[in-house]
Amino acid sequence: MIEIKQLLLAAETILAAANIENSKLDTQLLLSEVLQISRAELLLQSELSAEQAVVFNEYIKQRCEHRPIQYITGLAYFRYLTLRVGEGVLIPRPETENLVSGVVEKINAADRPITLVDLGSGSGAIALAVAYEIPDVKVIAVEKSEAALIWLRKNIELIAPQVEVVPADVNDFVLEHKVDFVTANPPYLSQSEILPREVADYEPSAALRGGSNGMEIPNQFILCAARLLKSGGYFAIEHSEVQAESMKIALTNYFTEVTVHYDLTGRPRWTSAIRNALEVSK
Repeated sequence: MIEIKQLLLAAETILAAANIENSKLDTQLLLSEVLQISRAELLLQSELSAEQAVVFNEYIKQRCEHRPIQYITGLAYFRYLTLRVGEGVLIPRPETENLVSGVVEKINAADRPITLVDLGSGSGAIALAVAYEIPDVKVIAVEKSEAALIWLRKNIELIAPQVEVVPADVNDFVLEHKVDFVTANPPYLSQSEILPREVADYEPSAALRGGSNGMEIPNQFILCAARLLKSGGYFAIEHSEVQAESMKIALTNYFTEVTVHYDLTGRPRWTSAIRNALEVSK
């Protein structure tokens, strides 16, 4: 058996030498995954097997290459869900949980039946959170990336098989009937934005970059949402903290009651709006 304390200290030194910013936290997170216990429980366990140490050391080797922890373990935690993730799909961010909270609140106050479409669903974080927390909502997850669709279908199978998957581009996607809610976490970063190595080297650029100024792709998502929503339907879209005003302007052609929502640090991170009565071409 191998002592956990010594193993953690050695791994922390290795990660720090590889310029991993949160080396202590990362070693604890990775070992917790290997042992299938919480970080707090690490303090109560003194040893691990040689086989477990081999797996842990392989995890540390990958982390030294700045591979994201979620890709190393294959798991990402989002609200009440454990999602499967890997290369080809965007890792869900805690910021997106705020958007889900707002949408869930609106759905709980709305009349039934309800249909929600999640555009650019990726791993399915938003779609599955809604389907898991409010099972009577019909959820449709739309995604065009073949790589992301693999993870989306896997997560749906494991968490909420009732969610419908539609492989489609937002520029072409239409439905026969209008829906009540649309959610979106589109690519919204500008081409010039410098990203950490963990993101730039591993996560799919197509799920991150929103065009030269970051608004080209979000504008496509907004137009799709306008096509899909019935009059009075609710739209929620995530964006960067510098895009709130741009989003408000882009939404005013088809939406009213445009509202910017802020995270716990006071940064604008998503915007909601209500579909007006105007028509939009397909």
